[in-house]
Amino acid sequence: MKKYYFLLIVFISYSSLSQENISFKKNDSIDYLLKTAEDLSYKNDMYKALEYAFEAVSYAHVIQDNYYISSSYMMMGTIQHEIIDYKNAKKNLLKSLEYTEKTEEKILLPSILHSLANIYYDDNKDYKNALIYYKRALELTNKERSPNNYQITLHNLIWTFMDLNRFDEAKPYLKKADSIEKTIPDSLQIDRSSLFLLKARDYANNKEINKAEQAFKESFKQLEKESYWIKGKSYFYDYRSGMYENIGDYFKASQDLKKLLKNERKVFENAKTKNEEIAKFRFKVDEYERELEAAKREKVLLLDIDKNNKIIIFISSAALLLLIGVLFFYYRAYRSKKKISEILKIKNSELYEAKAQAEKLSKIKSQFISTISHELRTPLYGVVGISSILLENDGKMEKDKKLLNSLKFSADYLLDLVNKVLKISKIDSEEKELIKTPTDLFSLSQNIIQSFEYQAQKKDNKLILEHDDSTPKLVNIDALRISEVLINLIGNAIKFTDKGKIWLRIKQLSTDTKTVRIRYEVEDTGMGVPEDQKEYIFEEFSQIGSVYDNKQGTGLGLSIVKKLVQVMGSQIHFESKKDVGSMFYFDLDVEISESLNHAENGSLSLENTDSISAKILVAEDNKVNQLVTKNLLKNIGCICTIVENGFEAVQILKEETFDLVLMDINMPVLDGMQATLKIREFDTTTPIIALTASELSEVGDECKKAGMNDMINKPLNKNDLRDVIHKSLIVDASPKKG
Repeated sequence: MKKYYFLLIVFISYSSLSQENISFKKNDSIDYLLKTAEDLSYKNDMYKALEYAFEAVSYAHVIQDNYYISSSYMMMGTIQHEIIDYKNAKKNLLKSLEYTEKTEEKILLPSILHSLANIYYDDNKDYKNALIYYKRALELTNKERSPNNYQITLHNLIWTFMDLNRFDEAKPYLKKADSIEKTIPDSLQIDRSSLFLLKARDYANNKEINKAEQAFKESFKQLEKESYWIKGKSYFYDYRSGMYENIGDYFKASQDLKKLLKNERKVFENAKTKNEEIAKFRFKVDEYERELEAAKREKVLLLDIDKNNKIIIFISSAALLLLIGVLFFYYRAYRSKKKISEILKIKNSELYEAKAQAEKLSKIKSQFISTISHELRTPLYGVVGISSILLENDGKMEKDKKLLNSLKFSADYLLDLVNKVLKISKIDSEEKELIKTPTDLFSLSQNIIQSFEYQAQKKDNKLILEHDDSTPKLVNIDALRISEVLINLIGNAIKFTDKGKIWLRIKQLSTDTKTVRIRYEVEDTGMGVPEDQKEYIFEEFSQIGSVYDNKQGTGLGLSIVKKLVQVMGSQIHFESKKDVGSMFYFDLDVEISESLNHAENGSLSLENTDSISAKILVAEDNKVNQLVTKNLLKNIGCICTIVENGFEAVQILKEETFDLVLMDINMPVLDGMQATLKIREFDTTTPIIALTASELSEVGDECKKAGMNDMINKPLNKNDLRDVIHKSLIVDASPKKG
């Protein structure tokens, strides 16, 4: 249990408010009624106290003052709480809360919240909700203006934590209460017994028995002075007997329990007396509430009558206006014709303005796409570059080599997707061209399968690659597009298959001297597609319903597959049976490649072992890109110096000589374009190559105007980097600036 001071905190709040110059209008009659109710409750005359509080409620309703209505209901609820009439107390406090919310300053809100917390605590032992209300009340209570209110609420909060056996959470609040108590003069102290009792409980919980006994002793001294708080001694004997019982001193525990029972009889007799007195008054309150409800219904009826009168007036006015409208109809028609030409002029002006706005939005879109292009490609540069460097290092285990190949393949695929999305967003109507390169279909398929091994293992699926050995080793095909199709199909198969098998098959259907017809099949033992849903599985944003509702995805995978296969000159087909599995397949006519050299990732490699010996300055702000570029240059025989912005590049070129400069376009302090313009003021011969993650077509003209010799796209490829450096060094035959 805990100490409440039910009436005290409310009366202190009310008295302090009545002394301030608040914004609510004063009403001497209601102030008198509330003050009298307060005095009577102090004298334990609860019947008369409630009568005065009830009269205050009635009068406050008459003058329709929300502040005084709230104050009066709060007084009634608090008195009813004191006499253990919890039901009516809660009802009246909730009314008080309702009316105080309608006031501007909500001055009574902390006291109402505190009283509601008391009810939650005492009525049904709902300590958690009581804790919430105490915390809210504490936050809203002004510690400097109402130190006693703050102290009482703080004590109740600590008490509730302790009753929930959350002593660690109570400790900081207890320290705060102790420090605040020292600032309140003894003459103004009203809650010292509670503080000592809380300290005693804390000491007892920490097994500091001597300190606990001393705190209990101080608490009892204060309780002797606070004669109005009969229940306080019950708490005192209860907690001290518990402490003695825990340490095994059963004699003292028994003595305190006897005193507890004796004091509880006094508490019971006091509550019984109050309830007998108040029972007579409840009928009067109920009758008042019925009268008040009837008055409200009468008010609603009068409002309805007034509303009907207004409707009648409105209809009459509308009819009159309609008649006037008919009389002037022809006149308005004449005027409207005259205005048509003016409206057309305005519409034309709006059309031109809308066109200008559309052009502006188009430019903003273009700028957005360019920015996103750089932001997406820059981190991918690091992934692609580092995986390429690691692949070229000797001493790798076969397992690591496979993992790096899978990482490189996935990064290349992701980069291609980024490029395509950006390009399609930029030019929706652009015709998609196939980029065919000599490709080893078996190696390409192996890389795709390996990239899904982790996902398959998670769902206990087995991936199987079946390849027709008679198929030509190299064919000219758009490897990235075929990869995207297969990745979508295999990913879809894994998504709808658990503890099953997934096959990727490459079959040769026919061949001649130059071309071969190939069939790709992706089959699974998954859930299959219901008959009634087969016709729309290739539609955008479509998802299989029913048993598939728990699957994630955008519903774009099969739609993308269908479009890509059509771009490659074929059609996607499928066969499926529910709970048996599905098979998707398509045929492609491809050229047989005459090239003999191919990379392990399935695409043709133009590896050139010739190295270049050159001293190169790299201006790049991204740390990962610096690392990748440095290693790529090292692999082709170049040495490099790295700076992090255009300003540093300008300064170092004034002091040192370099064979070539690799200049990133987007950098802090001074970007690549501005840096190049400044360099060309004193050095017109050193080749400068732009590094950019943007589309080359977007920045080409600007790079040339700035004085750059060439451009290269990120992510950098070792062969492309070597070629562009070699080309620039050959073209630049003039001596460098010293």
